[in-house]
Amino acid sequence: MDVCLKCGAASPLVSKICHDCLRQIEIVAEIPDILRMVCCKSCFSLKIPGNWVEFSDLNSSVSHFIEISIIWNNKIIKSESQISLNQLDPNKFNVEVMCQGNYSGVILSSTFNKVIEIKYQVCQVCSRKAGGYYESILQLRTKRKEILDKTVNLVYDNLDSAPAEFFTGNSGPVKGGYDFQLSSTEKARSLAREIMVKFGGHVTETNTLVGRKDGRDLLRHTFGVRLPRVLVNDYIFMDEQVYHVVRLNRRKVNLKQIIHPYNQKIVEVDNLRNISVLDIPLEVQIVSHHKNEYLLLDPFTLQTIEAQSPQDWIGDKITAVRYGNETFFIWI
Repeated sequence: MDVCLKCGAASPLVSKICHDCLRQIEIVAEIPDILRMVCCKSCFSLKIPGNWVEFSDLNSSVSHFIEISIIWNNKIIKSESQISLNQLDPNKFNVEVMCQGNYSGVILSSTFNKVIEIKYQVCQVCSRKAGGYYESILQLRTKRKEILDKTVNLVYDNLDSAPAEFFTGNSGPVKGGYDFQLSSTEKARSLAREIMVKFGGHVTETNTLVGRKDGRDLLRHTFGVRLPRVLVNDYIFMDEQVYHVVRLNRRKVNLKQIIHPYNQKIVEVDNLRNISVLDIPLEVQIVSHHKNEYLLLDPFTLQTIEAQSPQDWIGDKITAVRYGNETFFIWI
């Protein structure tokens, strides 16, 4: 019968060593005695070789530092750690770390008590923010406030979800639109294209020389996004007719006439700069009807109007838009 080479105990054995002796011989992990980390005072980013890793608070930064400081036994699988923090002063934490892992079917564990010293610096991102750094300007231009508001919100949503190095140092409304000073040219270019794809319009890119570094020209790029006046599902008045905006495709707009014969057309976005965008359609009350003859209550004038439904219309809802003194019914 096999017995432990160290104490003579019977099986179960791992490499001819019993579990108790194995726990005395093998360690689950080690942690260095001296622990010093560098953290950004402003944003709590942790400095690791060649990079800064961003965190939302100091405790998260300290916890990550201790996790990457653990030196695991290379024979351990399914390792895990539990960390408890106690801040002693602004520059020092006491840390308790419980490490556990599977060594050939035997669970090994150890608890460490360590002190972490913190040195504060300013990370590159915070330094750039404080210095008003920006590489590019994103200019949003449109005559319609609703579209401008949607686009501005889209930019801020992108900034909120982007890594810390993509930020706006200065932004705000200007005559005819909204300007953003952005920290990354490539991300600004990508954002301008995203806006164009979603809302239509077109983008112009220009650049100016702002200096030289290491023998290379430093350029600041400006992305001018000219947005259309219309959105998908808008109703517009053009050529004495009301059209429904069916689709926006960058510089093209697909339109559909709301009355028979329901003609469709594709026009350039730039051709819609001076058209009238109608208010949101109002629901129409059906007073009575016989076959395709309807008596409708005009929601704008509150007068009854006789109207004929389109041929083979099987819908159950009618809305209306108003242009000038005329009401246009939309059979849905």
